[in-house]
Amino acid sequence: MTTLDKRINKVMNDLFNHMKNEQELDDKNKPRRYYYDRMDWIKINKSKRDDLYQVGLENLRVLVYQLGLFQQHILTDEDGNEINQIITE
Repeated sequence: MTTLDKRINKVMNDLFNHMKNEQELDDKNKPRRYYYDRMDWIKINKSKRDDLYQVGLENLRVLVYQLGLFQQHILTDEDGNEINQIITE
């Protein structure tokens, strides 16, 4: 196993444990709680005291929940409008 494989394996294990240790998805009837642009939220609310590894695990958790609840990540443009299509070339 390469060093990169070990690091990715650690992240996956840490993410699994982070999600397992989180409160049960308490909004099964109110999934809108996760309907926001997580990356924009982080840019506005991150503190210099935050542990970036833990913030990263929480970001991944929210993105996984978004995929499960909405079958997409929630992305917005600079005006806060949801981006429904990404054009790739």
